[in-house]
Amino acid sequence: MSRFQELVVEHGREKALDPGEHVFSQGDSDSNVYFVKTGLLKAYYIRADGKEHIKSFLPEGSIIGSMVALVDGDACTFSLQALEDGVVVALPYAKLELAAQNDVDLANALIAFLSTYGKRKERREYELLSLSPEDRFAILLETMPDIADRVSQADMAAYVGVTPQALSRIKRRMAK
Repeated sequence: MSRFQELVVEHGREKALDPGEHVFSQGDSDSNVYFVKTGLLKAYYIRADGKEHIKSFLPEGSIIGSMVALVDGDACTFSLQALEDGVVVALPYAKLELAAQNDVDLANALIAFLSTYGKRKERREYELLSLSPEDRFAILLETMPDIADRVSQADMAAYVGVTPQALSRIKRRMAK
């Protein structure tokens, strides 16, 4: 067992989730890193106009936390919600950070996580700012081929940044 796995076993708390249940909500204080053991989560923002914008879908094996909450102690800027029955493991970021200060392998694992997280955010930002909705939808299907079977049309549309009706039109055009 790696030092990282030992840390998760020693300090992590498993939490079973029902569909629709929130791990945390936008505006909450939450200093945990979450490991998705089973199920599917969505990370989303509520915009000023009340509409939902999904930043990511997180299947089994994913790791997530609100970086501003973890590092600065600020309120979470997004919400994290279960789309399916599942289990997450919450690990206090402070425990991870403290342990990494004394363990090179753990520090390297933390650096790898943060690098992956940063790359994922940069790719998503590029998609939203530079690509068409059709291209964003194609990338979603390419990177998560089973997503259409696991999420609603409304959630896929909120991820792509269009209405459900516009997503239906995109699907029809892509099918031709």
